[in-house]
Amino acid sequence: MEGEWDVAVISDSHSEVIVLDSDDSADLFDRIAQANMSITGVEFLRRWDSGEFADIDWDSVPGLAEVAIALPFAGRFAE
Repeated sequence: MEGEWDVAVISDSHSEVIVLDSDDSADLFDRIAQANMSITGVEFLRRWDSGEFADIDWDSVPGLAEVAIALPFAGRFAE
């Protein structure tokens, strides 16, 4: 189906590959944003797109680096 895609996550501790569909991947991104910045994935994307985090040191905002590196899980880059 168009717009569907899978992401493989490799776990070092278990040596297994977990395949995530686009919904699971988006859920993972949302959980990462909530755990690291206490905001939803949607809110993070809105703030990211508005340029709020442009030209700043990612380490100066708690959790920003962790969520930013998880952006591929947001799913919108699969298009």
